[in-house]
Amino acid sequence: MSKVCQRCRAKCCRYFCFEIDEPESFADFEDIRWYLFHEGVTVHIDEGDWYISIENRCKVLDEDDLCLAYDDRPLICRKYDPPDCDDSAGDYEYDELFTSPEQLEAYARKTLGEKPYKRARDRARARLEKKAREKSSATKSKAGKERKGRKKK
Repeated sequence: MSKVCQRCRAKCCRYFCFEIDEPESFADFEDIRWYLFHEGVTVHIDEGDWYISIENRCKVLDEDDLCLAYDDRPLICRKYDPPDCDDSAGDYEYDELFTSPEQLEAYARKTLGEKPYKRARDRARARLEKKAREKSSATKSKAGKERKGRKKK
């Protein structure tokens, strides 16, 4: 194990991060905004690519933050390069970093345009409200038919 890894508090073992599709529509932004409502989740743009990062400590770290599976660790861990690691590299310089739903919403409004954003939001909400009303109406209608059927017997 490298000296860098020995002195580090396992920063690289406390989260995972993977690329996500770049949002192109209101609905895409809403999905990502939903991610940001969860604890330990951030989203960032790095060199034009979108990523989600989820804080979640590795299950095989011991109380001293050493890997209990070091000799049999996954390949992704083996590829990690200590000279470029979280401890050595310092702060990341992302194009954008979103830590809250409000930050992403502001970015979406800017990216999509305020008027198109509001139109898409209002249409999406109206569709959901219409579906809820239709479902409620269908449920009431079905219950009424079942009551009538019981009375006839």
